[in-house]
Amino acid sequence: MTYLTTGDQRSGPQEVFDSAPTAPPVPGDPQAIPTLTPRERQVLALLSRAADNRQISRRLGIAERTVKTHLTNLMTKIKVTSRTEAALYGYAHHHRLADRP
Repeated sequence: MTYLTTGDQRSGPQEVFDSAPTAPPVPGDPQAIPTLTPRERQVLALLSRAADNRQISRRLGIAERTVKTHLTNLMTKIKVTSRTEAALYGYAHHHRLADRP
């Protein structure tokens, strides 16, 4: 809040508004999607739908340890540092994950 002082007759708080609200930044590198393997894309797509490792492993028919390996690899490729950032990235780019590399 900004309070106006000299030369202005309003003495209360004045709010400052920008023109149009902008979308929040999405973590990661969107240019990295083509570097993901088809399985990493599947894991990321399921993660973006809030699936946990057990659900992902059952859905894809792979071990939970393999899911963790895919998550580690894809997080490195898309340049995010947390599972939450990866999920947000997957959600924001879900349409590109379904495309063929």
